[in-house]
Amino acid sequence: MGNILSVLIENSDMRICEIAKSGAAITVKNAFQVELPSGTVDDGVIVDVEAVAKVLYAALKNNNIKHGKIAFVITSRKIANKEVTLPYVKNEAKIEEMIKANIEDYFPMNNLEDYIIRHTVLETVESAEGKNNNILVTAVQKQMVEEYYRLASMLKMPVETVDYYNNSLYQLLRKQLTQGVVLAIQMDENATMVSIMRDKVQLFKRSIPYGKQTIIRNLAEFKSIDEEEAEAILSDPRKLEQELTPEEYSEVIRDFSSSVTRMAEFHTSRNPGTVIEQIRLMGTGINLIGFTEILGKELGLEVVIIKELNGVKIAKKNLHGLNYELLADYLPLLGSMMQSLNLKAGEQKKGTDWHRIAYLLIAVALLANAAMAGFFIWQYFTMKEVKANLETQIAAEEPAEAVYNAYNNAQSDYTQIKEYYDSTKNSNEMLYTMILDLEEVMPESVGITNLTAENGAVDITGVAGGKSALSKFVIELKKLSYVSNVRVENVADTYDEFGNSTSAFNLNLQLNFPEENSEEVTEEENAEQSTEQSTGEDSES
Repeated sequence: MGNILSVLIENSDMRICEIAKSGAAITVKNAFQVELPSGTVDDGVIVDVEAVAKVLYAALKNNNIKHGKIAFVITSRKIANKEVTLPYVKNEAKIEEMIKANIEDYFPMNNLEDYIIRHTVLETVESAEGKNNNILVTAVQKQMVEEYYRLASMLKMPVETVDYYNNSLYQLLRKQLTQGVVLAIQMDENATMVSIMRDKVQLFKRSIPYGKQTIIRNLAEFKSIDEEEAEAILSDPRKLEQELTPEEYSEVIRDFSSSVTRMAEFHTSRNPGTVIEQIRLMGTGINLIGFTEILGKELGLEVVIIKELNGVKIAKKNLHGLNYELLADYLPLLGSMMQSLNLKAGEQKKGTDWHRIAYLLIAVALLANAAMAGFFIWQYFTMKEVKANLETQIAAEEPAEAVYNAYNNAQSDYTQIKEYYDSTKNSNEMLYTMILDLEEVMPESVGITNLTAENGAVDITGVAGGKSALSKFVIELKKLSYVSNVRVENVADTYDEFGNSTSAFNLNLQLNFPEENSEEVTEEENAEQSTEQSTGEDSES
């Protein structure tokens, strides 16, 4: 197989790897980064395809890369994930059928036909109840994916695959961890994926809004220096020893280490039998001098760096002096070459041929009916006279019978529909309503980075512009009639050079399906309140 260009497009830059693939092994020949014009990409959505194409075309030319196949890795908060448990089935096609049958329960949205649905089998579990598959289901907007295919078309490069950022990291991680229970930390520039793995199975995964740049910014604020100087301190052992004590270093990474600790404790509390045996660090964090030692002290367990990667080689001859330390910045681009979700544009058009076949069958049926029409016309006129005589005889008794039959039919239909409706009630149905309400009531300084829901239990991770904004958010949530048990589990504050605070938080709440008579009760309560108010006014006068 020839070379493949793997590309990760973010809001302000692109990361690019030139990769040669041979079987299950990949060789990285080049890796580099280029800046993008402001406003060309918004949270994974390519806003200006032509502008991105021009930058990518120039980058390939400047690095002497020929136009071969291209692969994209998409990162976006608009991509939805849901971990589900289904009865064990080995056949992938049958797993897809089961997911499609329940998809509206996983993602309660009105426009699911506009999404590409993919799944990954995480684990097969045997218990007293039977054998089940734990499956991660992912939903990606088709329009988002189509823009990447349009970009490839403008560059005249065939698409090898389109993958999701989290899946690419997961596939790479599975290659590195083979046994034991491991807390894996995959640090990127502005976010970190925290996973708990048992052998090659992912038991737990959360993303936290702290990365390498967060540590650098925290040090710059702590020492009142610029970020370039802070990065220089964390890149030079001698400067680090002169400028920063271990206690100060611990304070700089406190938000990061506290978040990782909370994730580990949260998982352990739900799985008491799982004991974390080791901590492994991958990604950009391996290049921060002294970081692993301080993080290990904060977490109470040795942190081991994963530098050389199983299944990944680096070409001896490359333009940028690439080594495993530099390759740490490009890990999200590698796993997609091992096993991709393979997001494809145009999947919504798959039904077109079936529609044409259906129309053809209808046309054939109409022609057959026309051929038989002569016989039925003769029979019709013969029976018409018989029918007229019978109608005269039953005319007198018809009204009472019609009313009785209509009543029975209506009663039967109502009973069946009500039973079906009651069987489909699920608290998760209120999730879509909550998302719409959040657009109205959520303070502007509050952002949600991760949201999961299961049987009405919602877990929200996000960032707020200080505790006051977070408090207002909680108050607004409690005002929603179908929301209960709002609890803020964790809050971590950071401060910028002007003293402005940012609060990273995790909160839980319960969605409740509204009772059918809630509107009637509300109307009765309003009527009672109006009566009491009126009585009070009469008394005063």
